[in-house]
Amino acid sequence: MSGSDSRPVVVLTALGLEYEAVRAHLSGLRRVVHGGTVFETGVLGTTGRAVALAEVGPGNRPTAVVTERARQHLDPWAVLFVGVAGALKRDVALGDVVVASRIHAYESAKHTPAGTLPRPQSWPASHPMLQAARHALRGREWHAGIPSDARGRWEGAGPAVHFKPIAAGEAVLNTSQGEVRRLLAEAFEDAAAIEMEGAGLAEAASIGGLEALVLRGLSDYADGAKATADASGSQPLAAAHAAAAAAAVIAALPAGPGEPPDSRGTGKGPGAGEPGAVGGPVQVNTAYTQGTVNAVQKGSLTIRGDRRLPPGV
Repeated sequence: MSGSDSRPVVVLTALGLEYEAVRAHLSGLRRVVHGGTVFETGVLGTTGRAVALAEVGPGNRPTAVVTERARQHLDPWAVLFVGVAGALKRDVALGDVVVASRIHAYESAKHTPAGTLPRPQSWPASHPMLQAARHALRGREWHAGIPSDARGRWEGAGPAVHFKPIAAGEAVLNTSQGEVRRLLAEAFEDAAAIEMEGAGLAEAASIGGLEALVLRGLSDYADGAKATADASGSQPLAAAHAAAAAAAVIAALPAGPGEPPDSRGTGKGPGAGEPGAVGGPVQVNTAYTQGTVNAVQKGSLTIRGDRRLPPGV
């Protein structure tokens, strides 16, 4: 095992069902505690890759705190946040996986007599992590890591993978109307999903110089029908898909400096360089003036099987 292989990959989740979905991919588990935070450490499949897993609960702030705690105590190769999310677009299906190409923290604002002026921040995903994800999740080979009970519920070819931005706030969105929906539609039209932890991970990773990535399985459309979707079992299914995608990405991470990702997804082949600082936060210049929105929009890519689709398709 190389020196970089000996550094663990940290995986964080918000919910117990997300934790259990990731835990199912690990063996040789043991419990360690750092600063009161409980991690389970183990090995991913047959890769020899060390993984440290923690459940942080919902929210960007606890995610940021635990990310920094992991950086200090575990010196991780990378940190992933894995779980479920609400879909913001109808061209993505429930059960699909969104790999965040960018995280938008959409709730920051300045309140003035003239109204509320959004001051969101946006962080690009780590380039090495995105490259590993694009490599590992091309085609359908990664589906082999999804449990058979989850695969038995599929209709069609199984989950697609989308490389698109994700919006992160501090509240659960479960309506197709209202101010938040208007803000997301006008200023963050490129976001494919919404959740509550990605901004905490992105900011802590940016400050701490960590490679980081967010992977989300889509469990509802955040449109008022969340309870119905949850009752159908959509959350465990989406969590299983996200966990399998994360396992494939971790297996494909670099094994040494200056090497490409492992071509077989085993985590034992050569990989790309040592982790470095993630790109810093980018201010999204957004202003509302008599119904006009000025915003910086980023491109996105969708992968369905072996086909690549342009943004918006």
